[in-house]
Amino acid sequence: MAHIQLTDELVREYLLYRGFTNTVKAFDNDLKSDKDKGFRVDKIVDQILHYINVSDLNGLKEYWSHLDSLVFAKLEIHVQPAVRKIEYSLYKLYLITAAQSAGGVRNEKVADFLSKMLPELQGQSEWRDWFMLPYVQKPDENPSFSLYFTRAWQDSVLVSLHNLLATVFQCMPQPTLTSYESDAALVKRLQDEITTLKGKPTTEKTSPISHQSRLAQYSERLSGPLPLVDDFYAIPSEQFEGGVREARGLRGLLRQMGGSPVMGRKSGRSQSQN
Repeated sequence: MAHIQLTDELVREYLLYRGFTNTVKAFDNDLKSDKDKGFRVDKIVDQILHYINVSDLNGLKEYWSHLDSLVFAKLEIHVQPAVRKIEYSLYKLYLITAAQSAGGVRNEKVADFLSKMLPELQGQSEWRDWFMLPYVQKPDENPSFSLYFTRAWQDSVLVSLHNLLATVFQCMPQPTLTSYESDAALVKRLQDEITTLKGKPTTEKTSPISHQSRLAQYSERLSGPLPLVDDFYAIPSEQFEGGVREARGLRGLLRQMGGSPVMGRKSGRSQSQN
C-alpha cells in the first residue's frame, strides 16, 4: 500500500506549510512507533519474524493481538479459522526456532513458551504432542515434528502470512484522503473521453416532418393575417363554369325574342313620352 506512505508525506508537508511544528514532531514520533508499518506487508512480516528469532513471546503475542483487533477481528466468520491456523503456525515456528538455538529443546525459551501457553493450548488436540517436545530426542527426525524443521514448511508459513495480510489490506475500506489519486485519475479519464467525443464529427439525420409538426406549421399560418376570399371561392370550378354558360345561353335567347320585357317596357314608355 504505497499510497499510504505518499499520504503520510503529503500530511507532513501540509503541516509544515501551516507552521504546525509541534504537530509535525508528534506526527514523526507516531510514525516511528507505528505498529502497522504504514500497512506495508513486508515490514509487518519482518517484525513478526524478529520476535520469533529473538524468542520474544510477549512481543509476538502483543503484536498479533494488535493486528487481530485492527484487522482480523473485522473479517467474516468463515475466514477466522484460516487466521487462527496461521497464528498457531507462527507459534509452532517460534518453538522450532527456539529449539534450534543454544540448549536445544530443553532450553528455557521452549519451557517458557509451553508454561505460558498451556492454558490456551492444552485443550486442543493438535498441540498435544507439542508439550512433549522437550522430552523428545532429535525432534527433527521424529515423525511428529520432522516436517516443521524443514525450510519448505517454514517458508510456507511466512508466505501464507504475507498473502493473508496483503489480501486483507487490499479489501480494507480506505479513508477519503488516500483515494484522491484514484479519483483524480478517474476525472482525468472522463475529461479525455469528453474531449474525444467533442472532436468527432456529428452527422445530423433529417427525419420526415411528423403530423404534429405539420399541424404546428398550419397553426402558425392561420395565426397570421388571412387574405380576403370570395364567398364563391369554395364552389367547384366545374359548377361555376356551367353557370356562366347557362347565363350566356339565356341572354342569347332573350336577344332572339326581341329583348327582355323590362327593356321593352322601357322603350315603349319612352316612345309614348315622345
